[in-house]
Amino acid sequence: MAFILFCLLAACSPTAVFAQNQHPEIYMIPPLVYVGDRATVVLPLPGFTGDRDVEIIPGELPSVNDIDIHRAVLEHRPSGSRLTIEFSAYTPGILELPPIEIAGEKFGGLTVEISSIFGPGESGAVLSDPAMPLAVSGTSLLVYGSLSAVILLLLLALWVLLWGRGRVKVWLAAWKRERLIAVMGRIEKRLRKDLAKGAARRDILTVLSVEFRSFLACLTGENCRAMTAAELGCLAPLGEIPGMPGGEFLGGFFRRCDGLRFCGREIDNDEALVILGDLRHFLSALTRTDRKKFNQRRETA
Repeated sequence: MAFILFCLLAACSPTAVFAQNQHPEIYMIPPLVYVGDRATVVLPLPGFTGDRDVEIIPGELPSVNDIDIHRAVLEHRPSGSRLTIEFSAYTPGILELPPIEIAGEKFGGLTVEISSIFGPGESGAVLSDPAMPLAVSGTSLLVYGSLSAVILLLLLALWVLLWGRGRVKVWLAAWKRERLIAVMGRIEKRLRKDLAKGAARRDILTVLSVEFRSFLACLTGENCRAMTAAELGCLAPLGEIPGMPGGEFLGGFFRRCDGLRFCGREIDNDEALVILGDLRHFLSALTRTDRKKFNQRRETA
């Protein structure tokens, strides 16, 4: 009777120990584990029942030398319960995991086999030096291209300092004049379009007078915005322009333009077109003269 009572007490005890030899179906994921790898031991428990998973909180996970336990979960599945233990081992050989107590049960005697990265008989071997890092695709092109660009810039700077300073100065001056003429040409085209759309002719001539005076001020460096037609007629020639000897053309142009603006009568459309046509002819002739002079200076520089 005493023996039967002892057996009943053992069966009803809240903690029971399950050894690995009682569960030969235990397996690891992955099957082959090396030192330092993170792996999982899976212990099927077909006799266990439950409706939820039980996990040990990180602060209560056991630890031993050379083995770190990362996670332990008692999982309940329709096909049967199982215990999963995630760990990392840092010593090769057959190692025993620390006992795991979860959901009132204690699982001990679980062993794992850890393989070494060295083969048998190579305990004294050393790892080779790390391989050289591979360059990202296109790195060589980027490096050599950048070096080539730097060298070209240095050569260009040296050429400008030693030999091309005069030429660069001529080019910059010619480019500035060409841009000014191009801007004035666009203004003339816009005013011609406004005239075709029926804009007030007196307003068109007023804009033309103001913009043309500003253009001449930028081109000559003189304060042409406040000059009268007579004063503009005294300007130095702007270039060898057939039929337009500089100031003589400008004086006559602004006298006719201002005369129409302040005449007090309705300005004829043809009269406005003649003024715009004279401006276009002047800009075209000035462009040809500037290009001719630039080519002559480039040949003699």
